[in-house]
Amino acid sequence: MIRELQKEDADATARLVLAVNPHRIETGEMVWARANKPPPSALRRDWVAETDGEIVGYAYTQLDASVTAPAKGRFWVGVRPERRGRGLGSELYRTVEAHLRPVSAPRLRTWVDGDPAGERFVRQRGFELTGADRVSDLDPRAVDLSRLPELEARDLRLVSLAAALDKVEALFARFRSGEIDLPDDLVEWTWDDLEHPNLSHEGSFVVLDGEQPVSLGLLTVDLKRRVAYNQLTATLPGYRRRGLALLVKLATTRWAAANGIERILTENDRENDAVLALNEGLGYRPIYDQGIWVLER
Repeated sequence: MIRELQKEDADATARLVLAVNPHRIETGEMVWARANKPPPSALRRDWVAETDGEIVGYAYTQLDASVTAPAKGRFWVGVRPERRGRGLGSELYRTVEAHLRPVSAPRLRTWVDGDPAGERFVRQRGFELTGADRVSDLDPRAVDLSRLPELEARDLRLVSLAAALDKVEALFARFRSGEIDLPDDLVEWTWDDLEHPNLSHEGSFVVLDGEQPVSLGLLTVDLKRRVAYNQLTATLPGYRRRGLALLVKLATTRWAAANGIERILTENDRENDAVLALNEGLGYRPIYDQGIWVLER
């Protein structure tokens, strides 16, 4: 039976997502927040496939919030590995298509996390691989933090997000209102960042120039699994190439190691050589490439 996601399904759905891909952070709070946060114009819908009272499949879709017309959709479909091959994924995909059909979205986008079966699934439906993100992980307890004192001693001030939340919120608001042009590589600043249910305000860090945030590293955490995720690392264009990204990454890593985190995950555009080199220098190890698949209709 395929039906709409209910709040009581959220924890089981998170467990399903982790069964499909354990290299990520996923909690019931995250599942339910994502399902309910987008504006009505995004046409967000979430469904689960249930068999004998067990959640065995999950799918969601919505229109890209940054797009006005024509509408462009994104979606994800996942089925528990031991339940594959029974048509559940196909039925969930048909449900996604039926929901998007009235808006005639000319472009659909999805992600496949290094899963050959998932790649076959989307390729058979006409999707083409258009890019990829490199997914890597790091043991924060093994990172060399010796450069932190030197980086912290500069004129700019490093503080936790908890100490600068109002300043960062004001900066985000100015970007979203169009008062400040948003750099191309920061266009995804959305609820996933400051309003993320697993965002650590103590484990995320901000660099201030006076009272102006100029660089930040946001860390989401799952303390039960002792896993964290680099939600966002960003530096304003005029402050780049000054070691600020390294500073906030080392600060979040130091906090993670001191607070029981045993693994930090990150994903970055496979073509972004500068960020990949920074991560490699910190000790991140590649796990797989997350393929970006697109269908032009």
